[in-house]
Amino acid sequence: MRDTMGIILTSDNKIPPITDIRAVSALPLAGRFRLVDFILSNMANAGITNIGIVTESNYSSLMDHVKSGKPWDLDRKNGGLNLLPPNMDKVSYGVIKGDIDMLAGVTDFIQRSHQTYVILSTGSSLYNIDFKKVIETHRSRQADVTIIYKDMTGIEESELSRYTLLELDVDKRVTDIEVLPYYPKTANASMDLFVMEKALLQSIIDECSARGDHDFIKDALVKKMIGMRIFGYEYTGYTDKIDSLKAYYKNNMIFLNEDIRNELFNVDNPIYTKSKDQSPARYGENASIENSFVSDGCIIDGTVENCILSRGVKIAKGSVVKNSIIMQDSVIDEDVALNHVVFDKEVHITKGRRLLGQESYPLAIAKGTVI
Repeated sequence: MRDTMGIILTSDNKIPPITDIRAVSALPLAGRFRLVDFILSNMANAGITNIGIVTESNYSSLMDHVKSGKPWDLDRKNGGLNLLPPNMDKVSYGVIKGDIDMLAGVTDFIQRSHQTYVILSTGSSLYNIDFKKVIETHRSRQADVTIIYKDMTGIEESELSRYTLLELDVDKRVTDIEVLPYYPKTANASMDLFVMEKALLQSIIDECSARGDHDFIKDALVKKMIGMRIFGYEYTGYTDKIDSLKAYYKNNMIFLNEDIRNELFNVDNPIYTKSKDQSPARYGENASIENSFVSDGCIIDGTVENCILSRGVKIAKGSVVKNSIIMQDSVIDEDVALNHVVFDKEVHITKGRRLLGQESYPLAIAKGTVI
């Protein structure tokens, strides 16, 4: 797929406090991975060697993680991984109000890329997809735009309302698009993944910018739906959008499900991440671990059940941690009880504390907090 490039727009969704210091794309998943690892790995596995990550704000954590792109074999002299803060001189009125503005700010990168097709990711979703099949289907249909979607029949209407929904005919051609509808008429949820020719994307950016439009879906696809051949490509694997603390909690805990874990960490389509040289996790004589992800560098002498622990977490004797996500270098002293909590990096919980959240409303603690 040397004729295909990738563009990843990092979401500026606010999920306080865990996005106070990072973009959604840089959020940790499964202990040692980041959300951006999945889309980057999918593109790299498909042979895409020219990828741009468009950053808007809070991107230092993301830049530190991806750096030159070496884990994804993207540290190249030609193409490779490109971190792209938008050129504000190219943005209408110098203010980013939507994804069209972000794309307008990186038009120089798009223009100098020699590929014919582009895969555009404008969301914050978790998945593991084979882009080779998507491109083949896009070509065979002679589509102008292909939108990757998941049939989410069976989930609640309130959950469907989080997505852009597609109405399709028998040939999978898109006949209507609903953006975050209050009363969904279909269950075909867009994954915010689009395939098109680079020339078409440039045309859309130029036209929308000239008219003062800002939203790729509302102002480009919806308005041009009749004049373009827009098709849907159905993805049948696991996917979800990380757009809230509840969704972030759920999509970490989902890795404790063996079937979904094996699907997302597919050996035929592996997920790569930045590696760190740390010692293996160490378990004390009082340690009890059940159904949990424990990363390198952890020191555990308490009880851990149904948890995701990032690197360097320390849990002292007598402490019980259940159903929780504990990020890097957090310290939990003796006789602490935690349930349904999400800790950012370097949180310190002192002896004897009790913190309790709920699965539907986990308790989140900001980076560096001492309690």
